[in-house]
Amino acid sequence: MQVMYKQLSKYYNDVLGMTSVQTDTETNLLDQVFKENKVKTVLDVGCGVGRHSIALSKLGYSATGLDFSSDQIKNAKAQAKRECVDATFILGDANKFSIKKKYDAAICMWSTLGEEPMQYPRVIINVFNALKLGGIFIIDNKNWDAVSKNPKIREDSLVRDGLSLKRIMQDRYTDHFRIRLATFEVNKKKIEEICITHLINKNEWITELKKAGFKNFSIFYDYQAKVEKDAKRIQIVAQK
Repeated sequence: MQVMYKQLSKYYNDVLGMTSVQTDTETNLLDQVFKENKVKTVLDVGCGVGRHSIALSKLGYSATGLDFSSDQIKNAKAQAKRECVDATFILGDANKFSIKKKYDAAICMWSTLGEEPMQYPRVIINVFNALKLGGIFIIDNKNWDAVSKNPKIREDSLVRDGLSLKRIMQDRYTDHFRIRLATFEVNKKKIEEICITHLINKNEWITELKKAGFKNFSIFYDYQAKVEKDAKRIQIVAQK
């Protein structure tokens, strides 16, 4: 995802608009779980342009966003300033970070934890160390058990205010990975990247979380408690 974090960082929100992100729905679940666990401080790992950190700050949480992309952090700070939100954003590598402050909760949303270059076992340990005793970690990921593994091509585009943006995604799968070739065309200039995502299912996530010391797991499907066999996404809540 280096292209998205650098060359296309300026258009990150436009690309998000082509996806099925539902910031309000996602944030509503976070708010529900946080209230149940008396959360006040939140670490947003792989925060991108800060959509969750900003949304949570508006709800009264003290949110800190962490991302390895200086462009994303710059954009997140600018967006928070535009929305008059008191969110904190720090530049840092989730694979290596160590923060003195301890948080009530940490989140890693929208499949970020399973994508390269994140090394998810290391990130999980780092998050565990960044939480207070009893703190919670929420992972949001695709429900890979319900995803068709057939090769496919998807095209999206938008035109607005002098911007012409087109995206073509070609996916293929192995037993353990999705390999995505993404071609972006910005005002007729083409940029390509390869994104590799680990196909980690619910039970495998729980195994990794247990290795780091997490316990007391809760599972949500498409941001609700109701079990949906064909849910597109799963959210795992784990406690330190």
